[in-house]
Amino acid sequence: MDIQDNGITRVLGIDFGLRRIGLALGDTDSRLASPFECLIGLTDADAAAAIAHIVHEEQIGLIVCGVPLNEDESIGPQAKRTLEFIAVVQNVTGVEVRHFNEFLTTFEAQSLLAGSFTSGQKKRRLDAIAASRILQGYFDLLGR
Repeated sequence: MDIQDNGITRVLGIDFGLRRIGLALGDTDSRLASPFECLIGLTDADAAAAIAHIVHEEQIGLIVCGVPLNEDESIGPQAKRTLEFIAVVQNVTGVEVRHFNEFLTTFEAQSLLAGSFTSGQKKRRLDAIAASRILQGYFDLLGR
C-alpha cells in the first residue's frame, strides 16, 4: 500500500528499547527521515502518552516502528516485547503502526556516531539516529 495514496504526509519512526525510545520524523513528500528525540525511563503507558502528544503536535498520519527480528527473521523475546509496545501505541494514538525489520540499525547508528559525543549524549542521540535509520529504510523500501 502506498502511503501517498492515503494522504499521509508526516510519519513518526520509533526505535523501541526498554530504557530509551528513539524517535524520528519524516514526510512522504521528501521521503527523508531525521532524528527527533529520545524518551528515557518511561513506562509503556507513559511512553505511549508522550508519543500520542507528539502525534497530535506534529500531525503524524503513520508510525513506523522497528522490530528487532532475528537474523533468520524469527521473533525473539525483544521482538515480542516490541510488538506488545506497538499494540499499546496504536491503541493510544489511533494511528496505524507499521513494522519494519530493524536488524543492524543500531549498529549503523553507532558507526555514524563514533567519537562524536560523550557517553550519555551518545546513547540518547544513538536511539534517535537508529529511529531515523528505521524510518529511512521504510521510505527507501517504498521507493523501490
